[in-house]
Amino acid sequence: MIKNKKTLLVLISLLVIFYILISIIISFPKGKKFKNTVIIGNSTKVNVKNGSISVYNDDIAISNQKMKIFFKNRFVDGYLITEEGDSSGVNNIYTAYNENGDILAPEKVIIAYTPDISIKVKESNINDSTNMSDISDLIKLNNITLTAESELDYIKITNFDYDNDGNEEYIYSVGIFNNDKYNSFVYMKVDDKYILIDSEESDNNPDYKRLYFIKLIDFNSDDNYEFVVEKMMSEYGPDYYELYNFDDNKFTKLGGE
Repeated sequence: MIKNKKTLLVLISLLVIFYILISIIISFPKGKKFKNTVIIGNSTKVNVKNGSISVYNDDIAISNQKMKIFFKNRFVDGYLITEEGDSSGVNNIYTAYNENGDILAPEKVIIAYTPDISIKVKESNINDSTNMSDISDLIKLNNITLTAESELDYIKITNFDYDNDGNEEYIYSVGIFNNDKYNSFVYMKVDDKYILIDSEESDNNPDYKRLYFIKLIDFNSDDNYEFVVEKMMSEYGPDYYELYNFDDNKFTKLGGE
């Protein structure tokens, strides 16, 4: 009888130890830890090291990552966690929280960086337009012929003082359903000159690509701001973010899909 009690106690003890070990393993944070990295949206990562910038896209879980998060035009301390996604073209959706555990809902897209680097975001304003005459010159530049069936999807006009000379620059992000094609393009207007940042022509189906200018960001503290453009890969995602440098004459893509 005593022997059976001892055996039972040993079994119970082993079960308790096993349960504790499983609980500890489950509680371990899952996902990758990042360094020297800016995260934009759910996919795009910008690695910044020794002044060099590299851009790549991946769909990867984050392990309760401590970050500086852009919220209401300033960066606040917080962290990102991963949630499962099913309708954004990715498996891992990033959610931002402040240090108190409150959700930080971004204005447009999550912009966050690891505390071992520092970035700056240029202040800008954005307005929507429904007036095709605002982009008549851009339609001509892209050799687009509009018909009665052509339909404007969006015009977003962003303005800022890029070079701090007291004069505003403007960026036009445009999408047009044009018969069997979908045209999207992003231009910057400097004085009376339009300079192309990026353009896409897709078949007019759910896989059409949209382009939006997002932000001016100085990623490597050289006081030269990179232009960030969102590329929506289809109606259902995923969304990637591409970086461009400007040399006063043309834009050069730094990376992205």
